[in-house]
Amino acid sequence: MITEKSYKTFTVGIDERLDKTIDELKEKLGKTSRADVFRMGIALLKVAAEAKERNMKLTVSDQDDVVRKEIVLP
Repeated sequence: MITEKSYKTFTVGIDERLDKTIDELKEKLGKTSRADVFRMGIALLKVAAEAKERNMKLTVSDQDDVVRKEIVLP
């Protein structure tokens, strides 16, 4: 059985800087649409929110697992 996904839409105003950033991320991440960039951003924010609920912090590590950046959510 094939089911069709139903999507809601929303309109958001963005400035030139954010517009450029979205396009850059689209290219860097190999995405085909700007909406995909938004979806990835929301998924990352969900991970961050769950970490915050658990009093955890996010880190960015290099290939040797050395923490290069630590993010503590307010």
